[in-house]
Amino acid sequence: MKETVLKTIVLTLAFFCTTQLFAQTTQEEYNYITKGYKIQIESGLDMKKGYLLNDLGDWGLNTGTEKRNCEFKALIRDGESKPCAIMMIYKRIDIANGAKYYICIPSSDSSSEIWDQTLNFITTTFKDSDKMSRTVIWALMKFSSQEVTN
Repeated sequence: MKETVLKTIVLTLAFFCTTQLFAQTTQEEYNYITKGYKIQIESGLDMKKGYLLNDLGDWGLNTGTEKRNCEFKALIRDGESKPCAIMMIYKRIDIANGAKYYICIPSSDSSSEIWDQTLNFITTTFKDSDKMSRTVIWALMKFSSQEVTN
């Protein structure tokens, strides 16, 4: 049951974020989003060559006792105008040194291997999928209500 709920959330998230994408997410891009970006930020390194990141927004959920946040960024290849993947940074902000996870939302036409990695990460990382689900859904509602600018 838990895996079904998470799979539904991931697929909904993917549909919402990637319906306008045309480039498959590569393994290298997946690895950059899930591991490399954190190293880049912590080490003060330059942006990955050949790419840029566009901030898409940062929204949270405050349940009174817990505060969680989702930040979205579009990974865009140089010379292209649409993202090849979406980075979601899921943060627990109500405690010092709260958990922070970097999740890759691949483009809709990416390989099943890439999609399986995302699903496996979510199902093994979030033991309390209900809180994660509420945070992501809240963030997506806020994300979808934003004005689009070109």
